[in-house]
Amino acid sequence: MPRIEVFDRERVIDQAKLVFWEKGYNATSMQDLVDATGLNRSSIYNSFGSKMELYQLTLKKYQKEATSFLQMAMIQAKNPLEALKNIFSGALDEMLTDEGKKGCFNMNCKSEMSRQDETIKNWLVQTQEQSIHLFQDLVAKGQDDGLINKNRSSEAYAHYLFSAFQGFRMTGILIQDRKKLQSIMDAVFATIT
Repeated sequence: MPRIEVFDRERVIDQAKLVFWEKGYNATSMQDLVDATGLNRSSIYNSFGSKMELYQLTLKKYQKEATSFLQMAMIQAKNPLEALKNIFSGALDEMLTDEGKKGCFNMNCKSEMSRQDETIKNWLVQTQEQSIHLFQDLVAKGQDDGLINKNRSSEAYAHYLFSAFQGFRMTGILIQDRKKLQSIMDAVFATIT
């Protein structure tokens, strides 16, 4: 007879996510996960498989949250350019309130795990392509509306914006000055408008 889980699975994934986000995959021990979740080792293994499988679940949860953030940024925008600016502004606000200076969980994963695990690398490539595709759609619509210049293709600008966004997020780990970060953001958008 299968064992019945008597805990909130989503809460456990959230707690594990915070540990992995703060320490990274390699520095997180099973004891760290036991301490954070309140589950014993056998419950973690029985319910989630392995440390790697739990890590992958936390990444998927983070990506789902990031997707919700992107959708909200677009819903609140009057046009594609404003949607792009909302994405950067939302990241700016998040960086300034990130007390632990953890940065972006996906980017942390990319720098730590992309060369260590092929499954993680493939997942990272897929999520990156989704983000670039979103940026490309917004840029193309912005170009059609005359809000974004046509000096480069929508694809080229999408790659530029994605790279700029990642650099922006990394910069925000060490620089906590709103004016400086806003200046960076302004320079990014001056390039495409």
